[in-house]
Amino acid sequence: MRKLRFIAVFLLFYPISLLSIQASEKSDMSNVVSNTAQQTSGILSVKKVNPTTVDVLFSNNQRRTIDFYGENIFRVFQDNSGGIIRDPEAKPEAQILVDQPRRQVSNLAIDEKDGIITLATGKVRVELNKQTGLMKVINLGTNACVIDETAPVVFEPKKVTVTLKEQPDEYFYGGGVQNGRFSHKGKVIAIENQNSWTDGGVASPTPFYWSTNGYGMMWYTFKKGEYDFGATEKNVVKLSHNSSYLDIFYMVNDGAVALLNDFYQLTGNPVLLPKFGFYEGHLNAYNRDYWKEDASYLRLKNIQIGYRFPVRMVTPLGINSLRVYASADNLFTKTDYFGAYDPEVRTTSGDVYPQVKTYVFGLSITF
Repeated sequence: MRKLRFIAVFLLFYPISLLSIQASEKSDMSNVVSNTAQQTSGILSVKKVNPTTVDVLFSNNQRRTIDFYGENIFRVFQDNSGGIIRDPEAKPEAQILVDQPRRQVSNLAIDEKDGIITLATGKVRVELNKQTGLMKVINLGTNACVIDETAPVVFEPKKVTVTLKEQPDEYFYGGGVQNGRFSHKGKVIAIENQNSWTDGGVASPTPFYWSTNGYGMMWYTFKKGEYDFGATEKNVVKLSHNSSYLDIFYMVNDGAVALLNDFYQLTGNPVLLPKFGFYEGHLNAYNRDYWKEDASYLRLKNIQIGYRFPVRMVTPLGINSLRVYASADNLFTKTDYFGAYDPEVRTTSGDVYPQVKTYVFGLSITF
C-alpha cells in the first residue's frame, strides 16, 4: 500500500518537475539570444534635452539620441553599453565632420497622437511608433514618406543592422569608388577599402549613399560595412557596420545635387587639384606614390649562334654552302616592375599577353 502511495505521489509531481526543467531550459536559451543580439522595442518617453536634441527612452531601458544638424539633417545615436554621443575612433587619428557642421534649426516641435510621437522642424517630420519603436521620415515639402524602417535596429556584439523599406522605383547611388557599379539597386556593396581597381572592387569607400526616394544616409564610422539594396530580400534595404553602436546621419532633400550639398555640409566641399597634381591614368593617386613603379629592366632579348662549314669539306658532297645555327628569344628578364607585367608595355590592366621564350634550330644548305 505504501509503494502504491509513493508511485502516485511521484506521478503527480513528475510532470510538474519536467515542465520546470523545460521552462528553465527555455529561459536559459532566451538569455543566450538576448546576450547575442538586442533590438529596440516600444517607447516609454521622449524628452527634449536642448533646442536641437531629444532623448528617446525605450521600454527595455535602452536610450537613443536624435540630434538635428539643420532643418533637414538629423543624427541618430544609440549605444546600449551606455556610451555618450561622440566622434568615431580612428587609428591613426582622423576626422569626418568639418569643424562647424551645424545649421540653424528654427523650431523643433514634439507631439504625440494616436500612438505616434512626432519630431518636426520646418522641413521634415520624424515619426516614432510608440508601440514598435519604428521610425518614418516625412519630407514636409512634398508630404512624401522618404524613410521607412520595417524592422527594429538589431544590435549584435560587433555588428549593428538597420532595415529600411525599398520602393519598386527607387534607386541608390554612392558608397565611394565602387568600380564598375553605378546604380546599386538589387546589389550588395562593401564599405571597405579593398584597394582593388578591378570590376566589382572597392578602392575608396565612403559610408554614404543617396536614394531617388529623396534621402541620403551617412554612417558615422570608420568600421567596415555592407549595404544590401534588395539583393537578399526584395524591397528591403539592409545596412550594417561592424560596430557595437548606432551612429547615422539622415538627410532629406530633393535630388542628387541637394543631397550631395547636405553631405558636403557635414564633411566639407570636395577639392579639385590642379592638373600638375595628378598622375596620368590613376584615379586614386592624388596624393601618394603608391602606383609609381621603377620600370627599368635588363632583358636578354635575342641570341643566335651558328657555324658555317668550310667549302673544302662540303664540296665533295655536292654542296656549295652548309650552315647550322640556333637562336633563342626572351631568355630572361630582370626587373622590379609589378612582377608579372612586361616592362616594355607600360600598362597594368592585365590584358597584355606576356613575352614567351622561343627556341629555333636551323640548317641552311646551298647546292
